[in-house]
Amino acid sequence: MADSTTPLINGRAYDWSMIEIYFGFASSSEAIYGIKAVKWERKRKVESNYGIGSQPISRGYGNWTYTASIELDYATQVMFQEASPDGTLMGLGEFDLIVHFAHPDDGRTVTTTLQKCIFSEDGMEAKQDDTDLSKEFDLNPGGIDTLTT
Repeated sequence: MADSTTPLINGRAYDWSMIEIYFGFASSSEAIYGIKAVKWERKRKVESNYGIGSQPISRGYGNWTYTASIELDYATQVMFQEASPDGTLMGLGEFDLIVHFAHPDDGRTVTTTLQKCIFSEDGMEAKQDDTDLSKEFDLNPGGIDTLTT
């Protein structure tokens, strides 16, 4: 196996085709395929602390923040609305969203769980000559956990 300093020739990078996404509210453990995009971000506040002079003397660490969104095709959005008690995405309540990468060449897997997600909006977008309707929704996660095996 090549180390990180050796360039891969004809190697394979992680790509969209390796992703499977599972929703905690879905009635089965099957992957959902009507997803156009997913993104998430973890941030932690980090600030330099100053004393005498103009150079930092330490660092202070603040809160973690989490953001995530998902772009759904309209058929998947309707499927989720039908699973909701009130017919809206918001009615689904909190759920975990599991994003799983399985690399076919090196056997590694990366699983990221977007914890305690909740939809805060519902709606759709369409315009003339659209051939594939989709919309991006904020997921408002309560945490993000990644496991590599």
